[in-house]
Amino acid sequence: MKKPIKLAVAAACVLGIGQVGAATILDSGTTAYYGADNKGPADVIGGSTYDISQAAIARAGNVLTITITTAFAGNAGMNASWGKDPLTGATGKGIGYGDVFLSDTWNAAGDATNHYATDSATTGTVWDYGFSLNNRWNNGGGTFKLYALNGATNAQNILNSDSYISCGISCNYRENQETAVNTKSATVKDTGLAGTWSVTVNKTVPAQSYLTFKIDLSGSELLDYSSFAMHWGETCQNDVIEGLAKGVHVPLPGTAALLFLGLGALGVARRRRGHPSLPSAA
Repeated sequence: MKKPIKLAVAAACVLGIGQVGAATILDSGTTAYYGADNKGPADVIGGSTYDISQAAIARAGNVLTITITTAFAGNAGMNASWGKDPLTGATGKGIGYGDVFLSDTWNAAGDATNHYATDSATTGTVWDYGFSLNNRWNNGGGTFKLYALNGATNAQNILNSDSYISCGISCNYRENQETAVNTKSATVKDTGLAGTWSVTVNKTVPAQSYLTFKIDLSGSELLDYSSFAMHWGETCQNDVIEGLAKGVHVPLPGTAALLFLGLGALGVARRRRGHPSLPSAA
């Protein structure tokens, strides 16, 4: 293989691999996010069933995939007498899955040394987008819509954990944390994009169970994000994962192919210069 062609193939391979970007937010260790009203303080309230360990955020081309590892996967509907649906008024729903919130910057109140003890929906990051789940109490997964959150504050865009709990003083939960997109708010706009979410349960090791959210972002401003700030928790927010995933950025699709064609053409041109045409016969 000629050198220019070798260079083209190598460049195409490198850029092709670069079409996938990924990063992970951890919810363990000394810098784990707790947030306001952490009851102790404590990362998890109410036992290990609510524990969240990490969120992996990846992009392959235009497709964004978020995988949240949590022992709560498969447990939506538990504590049925405590939960309610603020949008429909239905009670007896139990604890469900919260919506995913995204932004390109993370501005949590407080710092890692106190586990962001003052951070809540009213003091922390104002989120730009949210995945609104079609049925947050479904352990089989489903669909979600991508909403743009245009209000100047979270209060205009979201429903908090207090909106989903009706247990009085009989339970502890992390209060005033952003939980779901308020789809009835005038500041919230349906982008027209939708995705799917699924639940995978590891019965042998529950802590390794996970939720997966997948969406094609074609036409969305989210394609410009090189980093993703994210927030997720159960509707009671008894554990919350929040933080910034850096480096979730890929080159524009087709860059590798264009470079390959350009260098390939260069190789053809060099071969022609190195082999002049023979003179015609007399």
